[in-house]
Amino acid sequence: MTAALDDVVSMAVFARVVEARSFTGAAALLGLSKSVVSARISGLEERLGVRLLHRTTRRLSLTEEGARLYETCARLVSAADEAQGVLESASAEPEGLVRVTVPVGTGILQFPSILRELHERYPRLVIELSLSEHRVDIVAEGYDVAIRVADTLEDSALVARRIGSVRMIVCASSAYLERRGTPVSPRDLVHHNCLRLSPVRREWSFRCPGRRTQVVPVTGTLITDNIAVLRQAALDGIGVARLPLSYVAADIEADRLRRVLPEHALGETNVFVVHPYQRHMPTKVRAFVDYVVQRFRSASDE
Repeated sequence: MTAALDDVVSMAVFARVVEARSFTGAAALLGLSKSVVSARISGLEERLGVRLLHRTTRRLSLTEEGARLYETCARLVSAADEAQGVLESASAEPEGLVRVTVPVGTGILQFPSILRELHERYPRLVIELSLSEHRVDIVAEGYDVAIRVADTLEDSALVARRIGSVRMIVCASSAYLERRGTPVSPRDLVHHNCLRLSPVRREWSFRCPGRRTQVVPVTGTLITDNIAVLRQAALDGIGVARLPLSYVAADIEADRLRRVLPEHALGETNVFVVHPYQRHMPTKVRAFVDYVVQRFRSASDE
C-alpha cells in the first residue's frame, strides 16, 4: 500500500519528536507550533490504529509499536536530511540564519571579531547571537549552536567538541584587600566574601605548590548568572571573585583588580562547541562551527 503524502509528513514529525524527546523540542526544530506537532502525532495514531507514544507530564516514551515505526521513520528523515545536504552543498556560499547562544564573557571578549570576520567571509550568513550564562536547551529553544564553558558536560544526545580552555584566577580590588586583608593561603578564603557565578560553585579547587590539590568551601553575599555583574562587583570592592584571566587582564594591568593567591593555580575550564546535528549538518551551520573551532584553536596556540 502506498503511503499518503500527509502520512509521510506525519511520520517525519514523529521521528523528530522521538529524537527531540519532546513535542516542544520537535516543534522548535521543525518551525511548527507545539499544537500542530501534537495534532500530527494524534492523527497518525488514529489512522494507524495504534498508540505510538506514552505521554506523561515529564517525559515521552515509545510503545512497542512506536519503536518499530520509528526505525522506518528515522530512515525516512535521514534520507530527507541527506537530500537537503546535497542541495545545500551545491550552493557556492553558505547562507541563511544560524542561531547561536554564547556565555556573556566569551561573547563580549571574542565574538565581535569572530562576527566581523565571518561577515567578511560569508556575507550571506545571518547570525542571531544570544548572550546568556543560562544553560540553554538548544533543541527546545531552537538554537543551532551553543558555546559552553565548563569543566565537563553532562551526557546528552548533543554533539560536543572541546575547542579550547579558559584560565581562571581569583582577584579583588585594592580597596577590598586593604579593608579585609590579603589571603595568603586558599584556606584564608573561608573568612572572605567570595562572589560567585551561578550555577553556584560552593567550593573552589586550587592546585598548590607541589601539585597538591586543595578544595576550599566558599560563601559570599553575591551569586549572579552574569559575569559582567560579577566583575563589576569585584571592581567595586564588594568581595573576591573567580573570573577568567582573559576577561579581567586589562583590569589587572591597570591595577583596578589584583590577583589573589597567584602561586595557587585554579587551573583551566574547558570551552566546548555544542550542536544537535548527529548527521547531515546544514552547510550554514557547518561553516559557522568550522570557523569558530579554527579561531578558538588558533588562539590556544598563540
